Parts: sequence; C-alpha cells; structure tokens
Amino acid sequence: MTAAGQRHYRFGPHDRTGWLLGLSATQCIAIGAGILLSGTLLNAHLPAVLVPIPLLASATFAFGQWNGRPLNQTVPVAFGWAMVRATRDETWFADLGRRRAQTQAQAPQLPPTLDGLTITEARNADWTGRGRTERAAVVHDKQGRTLSATLRVRGREFALCERAAQERHLQLWGDALAAFCTERSPIAQVRWTEWAAPAGLDESLAYLDEHVAQTDSSAAVASYRDLLAQAGPISTEHEVLVTVTVDRRRLRQRRRGPADRTAAAEQVLLDEVQLLSSRLESAGLMVDLPLCPGELAEVLRVRLDPYGGTGRLRPGRRSLAQLAGFVGVENAGPLAVRAAWDHVRIDRAVHAAYVVADWPRLEVPPDWMEPLVLHAGGVRTLAVHYEPVAPSRSQRHVDRETVKLASDEAQRTRSGFRIGAHHRRAQAEVLDREAELVAGYGEFEFVGFVIITASDLDELDRSCADYEQAAAQTGLELRRLDGRHDLALACGLPIGRGVTPKRFA
Repeated sequence: MTAAGQRHYRFGPHDRTGWLLGLSATQCIAIGAGILLSGTLLNAHLPAVLVPIPLLASATFAFGQWNGRPLNQTVPVAFGWAMVRATRDETWFADLGRRRAQTQAQAPQLPPTLDGLTITEARNADWTGRGRTERAAVVHDKQGRTLSATLRVRGREFALCERAAQERHLQLWGDALAAFCTERSPIAQVRWTEWAAPAGLDESLAYLDEHVAQTDSSAAVASYRDLLAQAGPISTEHEVLVTVTVDRRRLRQRRRGPADRTAAAEQVLLDEVQLLSSRLESAGLMVDLPLCPGELAEVLRVRLDPYGGTGRLRPGRRSLAQLAGFVGVENAGPLAVRAAWDHVRIDRAVHAAYVVADWPRLEVPPDWMEPLVLHAGGVRTLAVHYEPVAPSRSQRHVDRETVKLASDEAQRTRSGFRIGAHHRRAQAEVLDREAELVAGYGEFEFVGFVIITASDLDELDRSCADYEQAAAQTGLELRRLDGRHDLALACGLPIGRGVTPKRFA
C-alpha cells in the first residue's frame, strides 16, 4: 500500500537457486558427465590433448550462450526440432476427400499438435433457462483426458475506471478464481485469452450515411468524417474468452447422476462453468452463455487464420453461412500448416509465439498491462493459463522451497559465495506466500503467452518488434519460442490443451 492508500501488486521471482550453487539440474548433469568422461579418457591413457575435450564441451553447454540464450536451453529444443523434422514432414495438409454424414461427436481435421480434439454438444445442460436452445460446446481432449467449455466475457471499460474501482474489480476477479483452489478439485486449468485485431469503421460510416444526407456539408459532419478517418487505422476489436478445463482423472463418481461417465464429466464441467459465470457477473463482468459448437468453430477458424475467406469475421458475430448451418464443426481446422523454426504458417496467416519469461519485478498498479493490451499493432492474442493448487500442496511447496533456500544459503556460505539480493528476495517471497496461505488465500501456478499474427513475414517481423517494445514498457520479458511455435499456438486457443507452467519456464 502507498501513502495514499492505493494498492499495488507484486509478482514473485523465479526460483533460480538450482541444485548446487545456483546451477540448474541440466548444468549439474552436464558438468558431471564431462568430468566423468574426461576421467575415463585419462584412465585409458589417451593423448593428453583429448582428455579435456569432454569437460570443455560440457562447460560450453552448461554456461555458453547463443543469440543471448543459454545453450543448455537452446540445444534440447533444436535437437527435438531436428528429430521431429526427420520423422515427420514439416508441412501438413487437410484431407479434401468426401465427408461422412454428420454425427454428434465432430472431430475436425487438425494438425498433429492439435490432434485428438473432438467438439461435441453437451448432453446434460442446454441453458434454456437463459433464453437459448443451443447447447454448450464441450472440447474433449483424448491425449490429456480433459473436457473444456468456454465463456465469452466482456468488461466495463476497465482502463477508464477510477483507481478504487479497478482495485475492486481485480479483487473480485481473484475471488472468482480462488473458489477453484480446493482439495481434490476437478478443475485442471482456467485460461483467459484476449484476441485483438484491427476493427475498421464500416459500421460507423454506414450509420453516418444512413442518418446524414450525402449532400450535407456542415462543419460538424465534415469534422466527424475527419475524426473517423484518423481513428480508422488504430481502431481495434477485442474478444475475451475464459476456458474452464476439467481433468477426467480427478472426477469422483456421484451417487446421483448420469450413468455414462462421459455425460457425468460433462455435467461436472458445466456445473463449474455455471458457477464461474455467476461469480464473474458478481464481479461486474458481462458474461455470455457458453459457446455453442458453431461459435467455437468460428473462433478457432478466425484465430488460426483471420485473413481467410472474403474477409475477416468479426469477434462474437456469426456469419450468415453459420446461421444457416452451412459451416459445421468439421470445418473448424485449417487446410494447410507449415512449421518453420521462427514461425508457423497456417493457411494465409503466419504466427509467432512468445512466452512471458519474466513478470514485472517492481510493484505495479491495477492497470499495468494497459500499454500491451491497448497497443494497436495488428492481430495478436494474449493468453494466461492458471492451474489451481490445493492448499495442502501449496504448503508442501512452501516447506520445500524454504528448506531449499536455507540449504543453498548454507552451501554458498561454506563455499565463500555471497548471498545476493535475488536470494534474499526469494526468501521474503516464500515467507509472504506462507502468510497468505495461513490467511486463507488460494494459490495458482500460471504462465503467459503472446501470439502475434500477420499476413506475411515482413509484417510479422514489424508486429513482433512493436509488441516486444510494448511488453517491455509493462515490465514483461518475452522470449520467442523458436522451434515450438506450432506447439505454443495451441496455448492461445480456447480448447483446454496447453502446457504446465514449468514447461516453458
């Protein structure tokens, strides 16, 4: 809290204590392997010039850098990329053969990174109590054994609210999520994705032409037309989706409920979605009904390729073909995907993915993300994945990190290394976390992604540079996920498939 009573927010630092003297597990294993191999060569009485080669190679791998990134993080990714390219073609094409008759469970043709996803209609709840007869879409992930449903959420001009109102909205948002932090919760993940794209002013111009005569040359009309011409290039549409994912392995069989386990899992998912919807509405947000299969298919197509067709589909609006039923769920996937090292091309669009490698280190106000969220720089997606942590597991994490930090400090003291400010701050953060757990607060593991989309590589490079600067202005450090853009792209889609927060740390 500041002197004026305003609240600020702080992100904890990454755990960089490592296994020994700040060295990570990969570094320790590499150095140990190098010492072992060098010792083996020495015992074999090989020429002296060959003995230090394994040790030098392991030291280079452990401490070297390439393009500003540690080699011990770059080499495994490059090796995996090479193996994938050797065993599978980097280009994927959808099968354009004859379609089968439509069934309830629709499995759109998807590239390997999205394979195993099926979109169905929920059989247990149709939300007719709120005026809609279409049933909610449920995404089944066979690989992760999860089910997901998505809500479209709209805010109330958060950036224009007073500081006290912003703090209240954030607290209510936290309260809505905290309900998932319980023991044996079936919720595996909650993610929000915010998609932005140039909007254009077609509706405003059409309204002006409809209500004002073309011969009207008054100063007010001319001034308004000039204002629209200036605002056109920077006008942006935003769409926020909240996806709830349930892990089937965590579900408990209810005494009263559907006998079919899939139907029972869908019932649990929709119950959790309905409860979250009520909590978000209490937080002052406007929440639509869960996306139906057609709406979800539209979202997937637009986010994978916003430049396809005769024009970009607008967020939250369904095309005439979809309203007539001519576009089905089976067409939600792309037609062609080509994965490259520094981008992935899907139909007419090219994408580049970033992971948030570091969050702001200083205390930030409630609207600290405003420069990034409101930046008008083309098509992009912001995504944050939350994984609720049970209170007992949180306490175990705190205990383990406390012992780890104390052991690392003792080892550094015995070895003559100084105890830096980062280590001291990590100790203070662990103590704060423990105090918050005792007070009853929930804990989440989280990871953030930024997906940049463009129509060609030159535009993609310009947009990436712009958003890197906008992210730096907010205190975020972005790391480009070269070699994993196709994998990371799934993290920006409302499908429930993603990664654990430590995967891209």
